[in-house]
Amino acid sequence: MASQRTIPASDDNLLTATRDSVILHGVRRTTANDIAERAGVSRMTFYRRMGSVENAVLQTLTREFQSSADSVRTGTPAGTGRAQLVHFAAESVRVFATSPLLASIGERDPEFLIPYVTDRFGSSQQLILEQLESLIGLGVKDGSIEASPGTATALLLALQGVALSSKVLLKLGTFEESVTQLRKMLERYLTPGESR
Repeated sequence: MASQRTIPASDDNLLTATRDSVILHGVRRTTANDIAERAGVSRMTFYRRMGSVENAVLQTLTREFQSSADSVRTGTPAGTGRAQLVHFAAESVRVFATSPLLASIGERDPEFLIPYVTDRFGSSQQLILEQLESLIGLGVKDGSIEASPGTATALLLALQGVALSSKVLLKLGTFEESVTQLRKMLERYLTPGESR
């Protein structure tokens, strides 16, 4: 598992304040003043520690993904590498779909997420990619996964597709069935050829 960045308590307070503000107002209407006031610091202190509101939001998202990934990995039942990966993948999509922070961004400021779908992977995506690579390594080692160098990236894109569509799936009442189908798809995709 990749090592975690330790966030100083002072920065953690600012990220918590940023999260609260974005959930309430969205990204565009979140201000340095609001974050600083919620965190009990001056606006100058906010800028010195975070640099900008956008940077604070990005760091908040990274913390959210790290916390969620750690929680899902901790709760993953014992089993083959493939079983652990499929559990991690499905539960990560479920966490994304139920996150108030991500729901607020998706509803109020979806354009904020576009660069991380069309141009580059952000820190949050890299965290998930590292977790997938780690679990793929376990599965290759115990013989439960057949993988190539691009497998982790392909999995990330599949998870991202379901996660970003979760709002529509929840409205249609098909989210849980979609997660079930995602599990089946991953099982079949990862199972070594002779075992299929």
